[in-house]
Amino acid sequence: MEQVDVVVVGGRLAGCAVAAPLARAGRKVVVLDKMSFPSDQLSTHLLMPAGTSELSKLGALPRILALNPSKVRWTQVEAEGIACLERLRPADDGTDFGVCIPRDQQDVCLVEAARDQGADIRERSTFTSLVWRAGRVAGVRYTDAAGEEHELRGTLVVGADGRRSSVAAQVGAWHPYRLSRNGRGLVFRYVDDPLTGTRAAETYNQWRDGDSFAFAFPSAPEGKLLILIMGGRDEVSAARKDPEGYWQRKLGEHPSLARRIAGADPGTYTKIRSTGETPAFFRASSGPGWALAGDAGHFKDPVTGQGMRDAMWMGRTLAEHLLPVLDDPPAVDRATRTWEAGRDRHCLPAYHFANLDTRVERQSPALCELVRDAGRTTDADLTDLFGRARTLQEIAPLPRLARAAVAALVRGERPRTETVTRAVHEVRTELEIRRERYADRFRATRLVTGSDHPDAEWPAPPSPPKPRVLAPSTAAAPPQSAPILEEIPA
Repeated sequence: MEQVDVVVVGGRLAGCAVAAPLARAGRKVVVLDKMSFPSDQLSTHLLMPAGTSELSKLGALPRILALNPSKVRWTQVEAEGIACLERLRPADDGTDFGVCIPRDQQDVCLVEAARDQGADIRERSTFTSLVWRAGRVAGVRYTDAAGEEHELRGTLVVGADGRRSSVAAQVGAWHPYRLSRNGRGLVFRYVDDPLTGTRAAETYNQWRDGDSFAFAFPSAPEGKLLILIMGGRDEVSAARKDPEGYWQRKLGEHPSLARRIAGADPGTYTKIRSTGETPAFFRASSGPGWALAGDAGHFKDPVTGQGMRDAMWMGRTLAEHLLPVLDDPPAVDRATRTWEAGRDRHCLPAYHFANLDTRVERQSPALCELVRDAGRTTDADLTDLFGRARTLQEIAPLPRLARAAVAALVRGERPRTETVTRAVHEVRTELEIRRERYADRFRATRLVTGSDHPDAEWPAPPSPPKPRVLAPSTAAAPPQSAPILEEIPA
């Protein structure tokens, strides 16, 4: 048995982000990951300036920049042929560019940065079970690459092991208390950028044509371009059956995307990858001796490209809450609960925005008018939403939404009934979102009509480890069926 301060299960974004500041402060932190690095991860790979700032705070940015990524300082949004080009707003530390790094390259940089700061990251180490003592998580058991079992004891165990978190399953938090079905699938590939060296290679593009989205993200190394297509999630099966036929069909639906990559050598295209299983959720993420960070605790539809930034932000802020109290277990439990409430407060607006964007329908007339209005200058406006500088409610308060709806009516490009119906629906949903934020309830389960999509499917939890004899000082773990909302009163 080995004694440490904190055990982290999962060594990617959230895991490294929580481990680095703790280790930097002199705490003994062990990170377990069943993989060895480099290893790939299905992801949109996108970071806006706020995400690049998190890389800097983690200490990984110098290594990231050594990969020679494109530094992106502009975003262009086009909806139904109406476009706006905006300069990205710098993050709070002055970081003024975004990057897009393949995960097999990025995650190595994070692991090495965390190690440099003193974190003990153990690859090919598989978490098997939690150790409980007096009703509190007291550590973990894991097997190393040789199959030998070890035990780690610590004040806190952090599950940073993704959506299918084994830690969440073993503390009884596997089933989210809030779950929303996604409507869109992800289909993406890398291509060589035919516009390297121009401002287009410093610009994130998104095209909203009909009910389909397409994106182009300059990537690493410089000269690569990530193309992401998000139609209905049923399109994923079509893309898998006939990848190149699907690709050509979507280029026809998104003519601006076709122009953006015109001249790219098809021989440089990577294999098409896809997923259609990305339900959004909130899990209970703190309890006696444990916490869940990153996708293990909260996940939103990838349509907004916020997942990686949020995972690092969650890990960093969790560490900041822990550092002053890490020698006091009851205070640690209070700190993780406070952190979870703050996480939800911070992530809820982006969760709702992602839910709104995952509806597979034609872009609303009001949104098109907002894009037209933003296009009058190149100052940061709508792109603040993707950069997390401002919420949707701050960017488009009800008076601005009303003006956009009236402008759409006057312009008359859509049937009057469609414009009015969509506007009423959007305002009603926005009012519900604002009401929920004002109420500020911890672990709220009430769904917002127009945002949360019911009937989401949820998989069964991972198979529990084989029964084993516990040490005399170790109490049995609580049953997985124990309701987590009753374990910690609101």
